[in-house]
Amino acid sequence: MPPPPSHGLNVIALISGGKDSLYSILHCIRNGHKVVALANLHPPPPPNTSSSTTQNDNVEESKSTGESGVQEGADDIDSFMYQTIGWGVIPLYEEALGIPLYRQAIVGGAVDTGRVYGDATTATEEKVEGGGGGGDGGRDSPDETESLIPLLHRVMAAHPEANAVCAGAILSTYQRTRIEDVAGRLGLTPLAWLWQYPFLPRPMERISGIPGGAETEAGLLEDMSAVGCSARIVKVASGALDESVLWGDVAGGAGAEGARLRGKLVKGMRRFAADGEDIRGAVLGEGGEYETLAVDGPGFLWKGRIEIAEGGREVRVGEGGVAYLRLSGAKVVPKEQQQGDEFTPETVRRPALFDRGFESALEGLWDGIEEEDEVGQTETPAWMALNCVQSVNGGIWTVANITAPEAGPGAGEQMAAIAKKIHAILDNSSQDGAGPRTTADIVFTTVLLRSMGDFPLMNSIYVGLFKKPNPPARATVACGEILPKGVNVMLSMVVDLGPRARRYGLHVQSRSYWAPANIGPYSQAMSIPLQGTERAVYIAGQIPLEPASMELAECPQQNGQPLWAQTYCLRAVLSLQHMWRIGTAMDVNWWLGAVAFFTGRDHTKARARAAWKLWEKMHDSTEEAEQEDEATLDIWDIKYGRRGHEQAKPVASHRIPDLDLVADGSDSRVPGFLAVQVHELPRNSDIEWQGLGYRCEGVKVSRTEAEYGRTTNVTTNENQVYSFIEVDGGASSSDLKSRIQRVLEACTVSSNSCHCVIYSSQPLPQDGFPGQVVPCKSVWGAEGRKLAAGAIVQRQAC
Repeated sequence: MPPPPSHGLNVIALISGGKDSLYSILHCIRNGHKVVALANLHPPPPPNTSSSTTQNDNVEESKSTGESGVQEGADDIDSFMYQTIGWGVIPLYEEALGIPLYRQAIVGGAVDTGRVYGDATTATEEKVEGGGGGGDGGRDSPDETESLIPLLHRVMAAHPEANAVCAGAILSTYQRTRIEDVAGRLGLTPLAWLWQYPFLPRPMERISGIPGGAETEAGLLEDMSAVGCSARIVKVASGALDESVLWGDVAGGAGAEGARLRGKLVKGMRRFAADGEDIRGAVLGEGGEYETLAVDGPGFLWKGRIEIAEGGREVRVGEGGVAYLRLSGAKVVPKEQQQGDEFTPETVRRPALFDRGFESALEGLWDGIEEEDEVGQTETPAWMALNCVQSVNGGIWTVANITAPEAGPGAGEQMAAIAKKIHAILDNSSQDGAGPRTTADIVFTTVLLRSMGDFPLMNSIYVGLFKKPNPPARATVACGEILPKGVNVMLSMVVDLGPRARRYGLHVQSRSYWAPANIGPYSQAMSIPLQGTERAVYIAGQIPLEPASMELAECPQQNGQPLWAQTYCLRAVLSLQHMWRIGTAMDVNWWLGAVAFFTGRDHTKARARAAWKLWEKMHDSTEEAEQEDEATLDIWDIKYGRRGHEQAKPVASHRIPDLDLVADGSDSRVPGFLAVQVHELPRNSDIEWQGLGYRCEGVKVSRTEAEYGRTTNVTTNENQVYSFIEVDGGASSSDLKSRIQRVLEACTVSSNSCHCVIYSSQPLPQDGFPGQVVPCKSVWGAEGRKLAAGAIVQRQAC
């Protein structure tokens, strides 16, 4: 189990009264953070109610009497964003938890109903271009999301130490992106501990507590039960449930009642699920199937439990199978403080760090890898200046090797000049006959720095290039002194020439247990359509950050192996798992190939061999069946937010790689691979994986040998060809140039009909190479073979 972070955050917890938002508070505490305030948005009061009640809505009454009166006004509102059922009980949480509560009325409705908040390309037809993120989306009424702004402003004024905000989003991109948008504008770190929780590896405590270790669809509810939570169903809106389950305890920490109810939920959802449909989200109520009210929990958080008199629960039945409870007479009953409370923050279960397949891959990864290697390598001579080159292949336009040494010696000065060049290139574009392009069409960038010390200066300018919620994916490495003289920043970009509405991105900025949060100006991935039905997915470089703490993973012990080797293997597996999870979320079913960037002056061959061995093992057909099932994002809410039960479509989970895609007669099932040694990586990491994912109906994998080296080709059903070319060592730079030229000729490459990336350990002349160039210390191929260079070529088959 990974350790808690070394420094904690001061968190504002957004609560709805539901099980997920209250359970997320326990995870804040479990991960070493302090919850300084609770915040809640509730339905607006009736027109004849004094406006002053919207400021804290009966909180003073609950403090003085310990009881909540009968709800006034609407029992519930049909909000895409907020749970509002049982809102009259919310004031009691201040007393029950001993944490200050701030409340405010919801203003407006779901104006911006796009999948990603503020992104006009994913919004409904009603949304005006550019709206949403600014508040009103071009409509007379403000979007309900904007109600969070004044509420959080009030909390931050009262608690200036607050620097984070927590919410209970599990599968709802609709909800998560809106909270992240608001958090970003207010300078708060977003936390979403339950993000993708049903599809993460089970906590070890749950495995040991279930006979045979079998997984269940109600795993999250069982974890809530295990720490003494109690959450009652207060609304149902699904044909699988009726009013008979109202006030049932889905966590049921007190006994068998919860287990029976969880079984009923699972059985009901299975009865109404389509064949192959994963019901784990439905069992949790993520599609709006039911909503809950948390009434109790462990004593380290809950100072009292919420009770509602027997006569204070009135069942009301609406249309379409909706039934809910109207609550009154709620009160807080203080708990007796007992010595040796069985629940502590450490008893809050957290998902295991590794999925089953990656845990298996880590075991024995170092076996058979020898440490002997060249030590203390000399630096490669500095390169000459490189030309900026462009190419177009189908709907993809690449612009490579953009530099600006003339702007001055500083990385900030050079990046500012590069930004101007980017705008000029896009403004003058006529690549597809559709006129100029903008930075919103950039889907991937590679940023090469001289030193990672230049990163803050570069990034402060880079962030200004992108205004959309989903900026391009990005890989950033430092090449050291081998960059051309005077060049401190070099940038290459991939531009999608297709319709913006057909591309989509993934930009998770919240901390969770899923994968590292992207708090910078780049997305985890961007997916773009190609010809026909296929899609290319550009994935950002992934380093081995432990997602919950956002710190580099460390090994607690040596286990008989060299500590550097054990740490490196752990990090290699974790960072590749991040890439895999992102690919799964983006519906990837095949990798076209990957590059493992690594650092270090010693054991370079061993590092390269370990990365290859891991890549090969993850494509072993015997390992495929052991991988954890995962789900794509937005199972219910791409368009309808939390109302997905009304128009949900089943989404089948899938695995990467889908080996059934490989055509008969293929030479291999392992896609292309390169290991590239560079000077530095972000956060002082020693490895970073960067891959190109694909969504297609079939592939053929072939390997060929030539005098210059080995080529691994992946050809898709629609005749896209991706070649990973291993260029064997040459005696001189001119010999290497000749070899690379033969490589390009063999691939039928012309200067503007393909995309080419060359990783070279020897300086290359500035002319004659139609693609992006990455200067590096060394390059390695399959089986840990040392190369003079590696090339990746993307083209249309002849």
